[in-house]
Amino acid sequence: MTNQPPKLGRGVLILAIASIFAFGCGSAPPPTARMASTGAAIRAASEVGAQSDPKAALHLKLAQEQRDKAEALMKDGKNEEAEGLLMRAEADAELALALARSAQMKAQAEKAIEEVQELKKKLGGNS
Repeated sequence: MTNQPPKLGRGVLILAIASIFAFGCGSAPPPTARMASTGAAIRAASEVGAQSDPKAALHLKLAQEQRDKAEALMKDGKNEEAEGLLMRAEADAELALALARSAQMKAQAEKAIEEVQELKKKLGGNS
């Protein structure tokens, strides 16, 4: 008796390996939905004024650059790479949006504090 696997087992093994290569090496579909959601996140950050806050502006710029790079990758058929880059771009855009909103809220709070202090002075309060 030899230690060779039965011929049926070899055939199944070869079929399994072939199917892994066929499905694993295939091209992923273009991440058009991710591109759209990333674009929306970038627009939202821009509309809120992310450019006026240094930290937010940095993340907005990163998001725009990553989106542009992902677009080039999609043109080259590198859709999986583009998907990953778009995920990063969307996260950076959302961070830019949050930072910009935070800066606006902080500015509004500081303004409100100043107004309260002015009112206290007008009313003659010392505290």
